[in-house]
Amino acid sequence: MRLFKHALTLSLDLMDYSSQYGQVRNQPKSQLAAPDKKELILNAAIPVFGKSGFKKTSIEDLADAADISKQGLYLHFSSKEEIFQAAMQKYLEDGLNLVQQELDKPDTTLFQRLMGAMDAWFGRHLVTFTPRWFDVIEAGEHLSGSQIEEFKVAFKEKLAKAIARSFEFKNARNVCTPKEISEVLFLFGLTWKEGNPSRADFMKKVNTCIRACCQIEETRSRT
Repeated sequence: MRLFKHALTLSLDLMDYSSQYGQVRNQPKSQLAAPDKKELILNAAIPVFGKSGFKKTSIEDLADAADISKQGLYLHFSSKEEIFQAAMQKYLEDGLNLVQQELDKPDTTLFQRLMGAMDAWFGRHLVTFTPRWFDVIEAGEHLSGSQIEEFKVAFKEKLAKAIARSFEFKNARNVCTPKEISEVLFLFGLTWKEGNPSRADFMKKVNTCIRACCQIEETRSRT
């Protein structure tokens, strides 16, 4: 990523992202049940792995981010690998939920819904994982590859269903099926880390891809 050029954009994106992950301090720890503490640890771990990478992240880093002792951390997880796998699974589950929210938005066009879904799944990677630490992605494939594949399939299925149900797609008389289009959009989305783009720059390219694949115009909300 062109760090200096996109520093302001990244900072603003991170402000939005921190509302979901990373804000774990100043919470009444004594009132947290065990499942809540595990979620607290995972929410804190995601940005740490994204910033420092899997290999360079230590148990101490994760404990500090969650505002918990190492001993307390080990009460819930046996190793850094286990925390990473659970954190990545949560990150992907949250991603699918965000995708569905975008696709279910009322009074919005297919173009807008697909843009929101692509940003929810791929765009947020650009404010979660820094280019220096793409080993997080590689480690994720190594530790839980089959699970990640299931999430990929689920993402494409959600796109295909949204496309198939839209009147815009039906009216466009597209020569490709919704499943084929969802596959192309997904493959394009995998380019998110090429050239280290900003989130905004990446989404500009997604804009073009959606219009080309679906043969629909960039339109505003329906009234």
